[in-house]
Amino acid sequence: MTSIEPAVDEKVKTIPRYVPLDKIPILLCQAIISVEDTRFYTHKGFDLIGIARAIFVNVEAGEIQEGASTITQQTVKNLFLTSDQTFTRKAEELVLSMNMEKDFSKDKILEIYLNVIYFGSNFYGIYDAAQGYFGKEPTDLTIAECAMLAGLPNAPSLYSPYVDFHLAKQRQLVVIDAMERTGIISKTEAESARIEEIILAH
Repeated sequence: MTSIEPAVDEKVKTIPRYVPLDKIPILLCQAIISVEDTRFYTHKGFDLIGIARAIFVNVEAGEIQEGASTITQQTVKNLFLTSDQTFTRKAEELVLSMNMEKDFSKDKILEIYLNVIYFGSNFYGIYDAAQGYFGKEPTDLTIAECAMLAGLPNAPSLYSPYVDFHLAKQRQLVVIDAMERTGIISKTEAESARIEEIILAH
């Protein structure tokens, strides 16, 4: 396989406020994984179970209606590919994802993902999202704020709290439920996060 490490490194250098993983709350990382890619630390860049489900849905529909993108796939898509929903583009995504898994550790992939993913309202990466939505450094985010941010990449233009706060709150509750169910946070922490007032920066 061809190494994509040099190309990834060049892209990463262009990110103005790159945040290393040790400056990102572990709860945010775990929340993202719980709702975006539960098998992130065990798959090789793509999720066979998710792919099988998506293939069935897409063949039935005669077009791509459902994706099965892992965190690795979303990362390479944001770094190198267009958002076109074609079978050719998805094949390129799979190849690049396997290359990325070969060249980088899981933690490094997650770090890059959190710095390139779109969080809605023109905020790319965790630094811009934390500042743009809450006026905070990533390290200062609360559990409730982490949960709200973790819910955005699934549909950032839809779930942005600046677009529809009620919908963003409903999505946040889904994430908090997932965090509690998977043991990321306790029942008491989940209950507190659900009722915490979210104060936006603007």
